[in-house]
Amino acid sequence: MDSIPMYDDDNECGDQCFTENTDDLDYEYPPEQETLVELYNYCISPTLYDTFWYLVPLIVASSICNIAARISHIPHKVFHCITASTGIYLVWHYAYECFYLLILFILLFYLYLHLPKDLRRGTKVFIPSLVLILFCEFFMKPKEWNKVRGVIMIAVMKASSVAVDKSELDTPTNFYEYAGYMFCSVTVLFGPWTTFENYVNLYNKTKWKFWWIFVAVGYMLVAFVCLCVSNCWTNWILSDSGGRWMVAFRDALGFRTSHYFICFIASSIMLTGGFPLSQTVITKPLEIEVPRSLVQVVISWNIPMHNWLKTYVFRPGCKQLGRFGAIIMTYVASSLLHGLNFQLAAVLLSLGFYTYIEYQLRKLLANVFDACIASKQCSLHKCEHSRTSMNCYWVTLVNATFGCLTMFHLSYLGLMFDTSDTQETGYSYSHTIEKWSQLGFASHWVAFATYCAYYLIR
Repeated sequence: MDSIPMYDDDNECGDQCFTENTDDLDYEYPPEQETLVELYNYCISPTLYDTFWYLVPLIVASSICNIAARISHIPHKVFHCITASTGIYLVWHYAYECFYLLILFILLFYLYLHLPKDLRRGTKVFIPSLVLILFCEFFMKPKEWNKVRGVIMIAVMKASSVAVDKSELDTPTNFYEYAGYMFCSVTVLFGPWTTFENYVNLYNKTKWKFWWIFVAVGYMLVAFVCLCVSNCWTNWILSDSGGRWMVAFRDALGFRTSHYFICFIASSIMLTGGFPLSQTVITKPLEIEVPRSLVQVVISWNIPMHNWLKTYVFRPGCKQLGRFGAIIMTYVASSLLHGLNFQLAAVLLSLGFYTYIEYQLRKLLANVFDACIASKQCSLHKCEHSRTSMNCYWVTLVNATFGCLTMFHLSYLGLMFDTSDTQETGYSYSHTIEKWSQLGFASHWVAFATYCAYYLIR
C-alpha cells in the first residue's frame, strides 16, 4: 500500500476552496407540473429572482474590497479593517446564528498563535478547531448548525493553515492582516479558502484586469443555470416513476449541480473581490460528469479542499502513519471538517476506499499491459506507455468502462443528498442505511468485487 491515489505532490490544482450553504436557496414546486410555462413561473423565475437579491449584499461587499485594494493611498491597516468590517457585516447578515461564536473563535485563535512553538506544532494546531466543531455539534440546534456549517468550516481551514504556516516563525502574525484574512468579505461566507499569502497580496500587489468583470458575470450566469437544473429541471424531467436507479441518478445530479452553483458563485465573488483569475478555478464539472476515474472526480470535485487536505493533513500524515494511513486520516479529517455527520462520513470513507481500490487496480493493469489505462491520464507529450488511445482502441474502451463505473458509484453515493425536509437538521444513521439498502448496497458490492479482482491479479 505504497501508492497515493490522489494526494500526491503534483500541482494539479490551485489553492481555493468553497463551502456549501444553500439552505436559504431551496425552492419546492408541485412535482406534477407538465408545461414549460408553469415550470418557469413557479420555479425558474422565483429561483433566479430571489437568489440574485440574496447575493446582492455579498456582491457589494466584495466590490468594496476590490476598490479598496486598488486605491494606493489607502493605508495598509485601513485596507484590512475594510475587508474585516465588511466580512463581519456579511456574517451578521447571512449567518447570525454563529456570529458571536465565530468572532470569539477568531480572537482566541489569535491568542493561540502567540503560545510557545511546542504547543502549536503538529496535530496540536487542529485542537482549537476541533473544539469549535464539537461545540457546534453538541450545543447548537441541529437546524442552525447545519445552516452555518460552511462558514465555520472555512474559518477552521483558514485558522489551521495560518497556524501551520506560521508555526516556525518567531515574529507574531500582524493582527490587522490576520483579522482581514479571517473575516475577508470575499471568502468569509461561501469561501473559497485561499492562502494567507494570497490574501495579503491583494493590497497593491495583485494585478486585476478590467475585462475580468465579464468573466465574473459569466461565472454567475453559469451558476444560475446550475441552480435551475438542481432546483427545477431534474425533478421536471426525471419523475419518481422512473425506477430506483433513475431516481438515484436524478437526486445525485441535483446535488452535483447545486455544488457547481456554489462553486461558480464563489468564483464570481472572488473575481469581483479582486483576486486574480488564476485563483478562481474551484471545480471542473466536465471532468466530474464525464469522468476518467474516481481519482479525477475527487480532485476536480473540490479542488481547494483537495489542495488544503493534501498540504496540511496528508503530507504530514505520511511521515507518521505511512501513505495508506495518511489517506485514511485525510478522509477522517475531511469528515470532521463537515461536523459529526454519519451520512457524510460514510460517503467520504466509502469514496476513499473506492478510490484506493480503483487506483491500485488500474495501476497494476497499466503496468501489465503497458497501456495508458491508469487512474490519472498521462501527459499528452510524456506518456511512456506503448499502447494509448491513439493507437489502440481497447485502451479507450477500458477507460470508458471505468468512467461508466465511476458514474455508477456517483449515482449511488449521491443518492444520500436528497431534498427531503431532513436535510435541514442533518441525516441520521438510519437514513443512510435505508437509502443504500433500497439499491441493495450495489456500489459496495461492486467495489468489493473490484478489490477481489485486484487481489487475484496481483
